[in-house]
Amino acid sequence: MSTRSTRSILLIEHEASIREVLHTCLSEFGGWLVTLSSSIQEGVNLCMTVSPDVILLDASTPETDALIFIEQLKQYSMTASIPILLLTARASWFTLRQLNQMGFAGAITKPFNPSTLTTQVAHLLGWSNDGDNNST
Repeated sequence: MSTRSTRSILLIEHEASIREVLHTCLSEFGGWLVTLSSSIQEGVNLCMTVSPDVILLDASTPETDALIFIEQLKQYSMTASIPILLLTARASWFTLRQLNQMGFAGAITKPFNPSTLTTQVAHLLGWSNDGDNNST
């Protein structure tokens, strides 16, 4: 029996295969409602209708206007009080304080470990793992 969590995540990932793995991890292991976006521009538009609890953003994107869209996303995030987590191979380059100063709630290192991803997200956001079904 699966209890549906009220937590919702907007996942912005341009690579379809990684998007699928992330979706499965977050929805199956985390029990969260996941809205998928293949571009930051689409993600900005989805924010208006979905109103997620968190935005998970892959920082490596082929979009030419990525920085502009990230700024729009951060503006929306600040006004709507929605934290943004970066998914990046460069996560270790920054301290949490530096990430916060840049407008992000935290970062998850890529490549990520599918079995610990939901725990990392919950930890960075201060979410309790009440719906955690750790089947290892």
